[in-house]
Amino acid sequence: MLKNLMPKSSAAGAAWAPALVTTVVWAALGLSAVAWGLALWPQDTQALAPSVTIARNDLPVVQMADIAKVLGASTEVTPTSVAEAPAAVRMSLLGVAMAGKGNAIAVISLDGQPPKPFHVGATVSPGLVLQAVTSTQALLGSALKSPTLNTLELPKRP
Repeated sequence: MLKNLMPKSSAAGAAWAPALVTTVVWAALGLSAVAWGLALWPQDTQALAPSVTIARNDLPVVQMADIAKVLGASTEVTPTSVAEAPAAVRMSLLGVAMAGKGNAIAVISLDGQPPKPFHVGATVSPGLVLQAVTSTQALLGSALKSPTLNTLELPKRP
């Protein structure tokens, strides 16, 4: 007798409600069990692949000729003359390249000439040797282990 009083659409919706609630509850229970199972599962402490140590000799070596090609230097050798101006005025640091602690190159322009790459320890001009290169500076001195005479800095970006 109560079935006749209820509309047909609400009777059909009421039949699916318990099944839907039951499905959602069981799905939540299953996901919770999977999450706890993964959280409590013993973790493997071994690496997937053996680690490899790289020797310092395996690092790539920056070649001056390659840097010169990238910067558009010609293969012609032009002699440079030592001007009367101070060395710091005649030189400008245009770039640095580093491939490790002891393997660095400074790109220096002398007397307005096209820039050339110089390795640490190379003679930049007569009486000046490139002593060290940092990310923003090139240190020049009369010898590799002598006191620093000039410090060239990269120009500031605008």
